[in-house]
Amino acid sequence: MKGRKEKLMRELKRQTRSYLAIVMAVLIVVLAGCAQSEPSDDTTAPPASKSTPIVSTTTTQPDKSEKATEPAADTVVIKDMGDREVTVPTPENFKKVYFPSPLAQVMIYTINPDLLAGVVSEPNPNQLKYLPRLKDRKVFGNADGGKSVNTEEVLASGAQAFIYMGPMEISDKVRETCDELQAQLGIPVILVNGRFPERASAYRFLGKVFGEEERCEKLAAYCEKTLNDVNEKVSAIPEDDRVTLYYAEKPNGLATEPESSSHAAVFKYAGAINVANIEDAGGSGMTPVNLEQVINWNPDVIFMGGGPNSPYEEITTNPNWANIKAVQEGRVYEGPGIPYSWLDRPPSSQQYLGVRFVANTLYPDVFQYNMVQEVRDFFGLFYQIELTEDDAKELLSTARGHNFSK
Repeated sequence: MKGRKEKLMRELKRQTRSYLAIVMAVLIVVLAGCAQSEPSDDTTAPPASKSTPIVSTTTTQPDKSEKATEPAADTVVIKDMGDREVTVPTPENFKKVYFPSPLAQVMIYTINPDLLAGVVSEPNPNQLKYLPRLKDRKVFGNADGGKSVNTEEVLASGAQAFIYMGPMEISDKVRETCDELQAQLGIPVILVNGRFPERASAYRFLGKVFGEEERCEKLAAYCEKTLNDVNEKVSAIPEDDRVTLYYAEKPNGLATEPESSSHAAVFKYAGAINVANIEDAGGSGMTPVNLEQVINWNPDVIFMGGGPNSPYEEITTNPNWANIKAVQEGRVYEGPGIPYSWLDRPPSSQQYLGVRFVANTLYPDVFQYNMVQEVRDFFGLFYQIELTEDDAKELLSTARGHNFSK
């Protein structure tokens, strides 16, 4: 009899692990398939901070007849950013959360690093330099790009909720995936809108959930002010004076994103006219193109991310690119990538400094940002790291094509 019970318990555990694996596979497919595009008609900055937040929280009010000594509830019912009702710990009881994406990890780190139950991947030295409290955190995995998350370790870590956040539209399919995942994990799954223009709302929402309203209002205000300021200046630029841009991806520079792609959001909001007249590949993007197409588009500017996969050398030294206007006029630029890309991959709060950086590069007579001071302000607010002028210049100098020596 005892042997039969042990056998049944082992089988039950095996089936439970298998079912969780299936659910996480669905989550991975949805994140990879949905994290693809900003809507093409969304060309304005978000409303000012006086607008009504898109999320509301509700609590069950105690009956006034209850005794004053009745212990306070340790959970609260909220509406997440997908309009789902979720029961979560009260702010004072919220200690640990996990998330299957770098976007959510960076956002939660900037709110309160103590909330991190783990990390999505092993941080590199540059990330640890500016986000030191990532050190010695257990790696649970990342669902972006078809990777996997170790759900058993997430649950064993004491995580009280699972933050589901990506740069995708919130659809019924996403809501259903969150509902199913929540039922199987046994902890709340909180759906957060991670689209680039919605990050201020996301900060305010998470501020309420975690009891970090004051901190999150400062972060939200920065995001909101950035997009409002950039949008106001871009709106005043005549259409004929707008800069055309090609976003070069992969080491050969022959992959790109159309304007509708979430991967090109920074360029869109910085006022560039994206020359890539192609379909949105969705998911991880990187639509292949050929050099003849780029030559025909003849962009004023070519931008790319820095790092080992940058096509900067290929584009600036290969004679096949030499007749393109951006190359002829020396307007080929990298975006900085420390501690995370300022442009994309992964999307993160860093993109709000990135949009100022790109706008300043495209329209220096219009924006005239002091980028050294902008870097110091951003790192001081978001990462709570005090940088010197030399520190800021060093970060800026990692991107080729610019001159920030003065």
